[in-house]
Amino acid sequence: MRRLCIVLIAAPLVLSPASFKAQAAADQECMIGDAALCLAAPNCWWDSQRRGCYPGQAPAADRCAAHGAKGTCDTSSLNCRWSDAANKCESKTD
Repeated sequence: MRRLCIVLIAAPLVLSPASFKAQAAADQECMIGDAALCLAAPNCWWDSQRRGCYPGQAPAADRCAAHGAKGTCDTSSLNCRWSDAANKCESKTD
């Protein structure tokens, strides 16, 4: 029983440095100040709002949210529709 407790306490301490190294390598790989170079890196994505390159997959965004006016939204060929309830342009779900 005592050995099991020691193993349960020691295992996370031994395994955690490896995960920190992997995370640090991913962070360092994406320390790019240029949008084109960032987008060319397979494990990085460029955030135009915060002006930076970040590791991992880019968060999903609604492509219709860029249309701010009802007329632009309804005439769009991107399969968008204007929502009066939310007062914004949204993707069609049907």
